[in-house]
Amino acid sequence: MVAARPAESFVRVRRETYQPSRQDNGSRATVVPLERDRLDIAPAIGAAPPFPIECLPPVMREAVEALEEHVQAPRSLCAHSVLSAAMLVSQGLADVKVESLPAPVPLSLFMLAIAVSGERKSACDTLALRAVAEEEARLRIEHAEDDRRFKAAWAAFEAEKKRIERDAKIDRTERESRLLQLREPVPPVTPIIRAEEPNLEGLINLIRVGRASVGIFTSEAGQFLGGHGMGPEARTRTVTGLSKLWDNGTAQRVRANDAQTFVGRRVGISLAAQPRVASTFIGDELANDQGIVGRFLVMMPESKIGFREIRGSNPSADPRLIAFQNQCRRCLDTRLPIREGTRNELAPPVLGLTPEAWTLFQQFSQSIENEVGPGKAWRPVSAAANKMAENAARLAGIFTLFEAPEVARPSRATGSYLDATVSAETMAAACKVGTFYLREALRLTGQSILDPETRAQNDLADWLIEKVKPGNLTSPSLIQKLTALHLRTNAATLRKRLEALVSFGRIEPAGRQEIDGKTYRETYRVMGEAA
Repeated sequence: MVAARPAESFVRVRRETYQPSRQDNGSRATVVPLERDRLDIAPAIGAAPPFPIECLPPVMREAVEALEEHVQAPRSLCAHSVLSAAMLVSQGLADVKVESLPAPVPLSLFMLAIAVSGERKSACDTLALRAVAEEEARLRIEHAEDDRRFKAAWAAFEAEKKRIERDAKIDRTERESRLLQLREPVPPVTPIIRAEEPNLEGLINLIRVGRASVGIFTSEAGQFLGGHGMGPEARTRTVTGLSKLWDNGTAQRVRANDAQTFVGRRVGISLAAQPRVASTFIGDELANDQGIVGRFLVMMPESKIGFREIRGSNPSADPRLIAFQNQCRRCLDTRLPIREGTRNELAPPVLGLTPEAWTLFQQFSQSIENEVGPGKAWRPVSAAANKMAENAARLAGIFTLFEAPEVARPSRATGSYLDATVSAETMAAACKVGTFYLREALRLTGQSILDPETRAQNDLADWLIEKVKPGNLTSPSLIQKLTALHLRTNAATLRKRLEALVSFGRIEPAGRQEIDGKTYRETYRVMGEAA
């Protein structure tokens, strides 16, 4: 990427001297400035705030430190993986109730890490989600036998149904009575805990036939954020559907001859996306208007590429990671609170707050509200700010249940509330983590480096430096033919990009010139990188 500087440094960084030239064919001279300031295409993003791992429960905190040691990924990226794993294994165990919210809310989180390829997000997820992977393997084996039994039961059911229907010795009333006594076999639940790239239709089908609590986990978020589900025709349906699942765990499936509503489901999302993909999503007007972007906890770590040490490592034997995976197994072994008479609809107990925890939540929520008005600190990220207090409550619930999943049982006294509650200490920790994500949202929102067109200009400048080389000539037609696929566009857009690069001093117009034996009417000379 072309080196970037803070916004206030749009100043002269290098001067180049060129003389006006006249083409060999006697055409009008192409005037090239004697001195040209080279400007930044995109101002640098400020330094990322440190992730407050000291606020995480001890097992989670130590797992983050272990990942940072073994994987050598950015600390906040390690924390992101650990937090998303804890969310996935605990989100189905309970809801959390806060007095200022109209109803108990799920513990599901929508999380997005913005990182370039090579930051080792996949390695972090692999280690953090090992217990989940093992549980999925066990469920697949179990499902194979359950499915075999189901098919046998279904064959017997069909045979008995046909026998009753064909029995000429019984009247209509008797036939109806016998058919009503038959019970259709129930197919086994699909053994998927994590889905990598479903569109909304695929996700709704998964929660229809699968587990009540699932997650969308992928380190290649372009398949999800940039796939068919976010295309022009499906985008509104996708963002609305995901928002409802985050809000209260409900979804609707409507067909020409069928309409179904699904309740009591939990869907958590953990994505890693490169800046180009993330910018398209974060900058999408519809996604912002519908509030889906504000529901995401977004972060972009400082890169560690080029600063890592090549050395041996054995994370599988690290007691810190073993302890974390054991805790994940405890959560996975805790039976989901399935509503009686259903196979995959949750009736979760509710986790309350201690009076001290409620006071802290109220103060945190009020502090955000006071700074979200016009001209205030959180105004540029009002969508995220408006959801951050609720996200903090969800975080507090996750911290509580992950440490002690066995408390996820209805209280005998109330029937709907857990015996355990969120403590003031846990709520304070959750508010600090929420503040980290709010600061990240403020740091990233509005940054031109995340604007799709600015990134395209930046990428084109990179490509010209790398492939054409400074001092050499190129033309619009050659750029269209040879540049990276994502930079190939229509003539009008390319012209605007070339004009922008001229204004930034990255290329200079050279008029009619010959390149590799062929004459081009419009050419540009590539300049060097910014100093």
